[in-house]
Amino acid sequence: MKPHLLLLFLFLFSMKSISQTKSTVIVVDGVCMMCENRIEKQAIDKKGIKLADWNLENRTLKLVYNEKHISVDEIHKFLASIGHDTKKEIASDEAYSLLDPCCKYRDVQVIKDHGLDREPINPTNKKE
Repeated sequence: MKPHLLLLFLFLFSMKSISQTKSTVIVVDGVCMMCENRIEKQAIDKKGIKLADWNLENRTLKLVYNEKHISVDEIHKFLASIGHDTKKEIASDEAYSLLDPCCKYRDVQVIKDHGLDREPINPTNKKE
């Protein structure tokens, strides 16, 4: 009878773990492959984030995360802390200044230089 109890316990434990795994999509500003690498690598290295896939064309970051370890609001704050604006959080000038010159997504000329025709997601940060 003990093997059945062990299997039941393992099943219930795994179901609890699965129920804490969520997925979401966040809009994160960036303009190049260096941005993509930074966003994805930093996100994956953050405790609680299991999967991160950023799309340059539509600036969406698909995430799978464990809500027991990190919330969506904390993810927005984390992304801003590495220099990337989201719809909910704006990166500090200090964090933004640490980005490479080709990653300055707030600069309209940098956006054009990357062959993109769009505005920064936070228009108040638009630099001409």
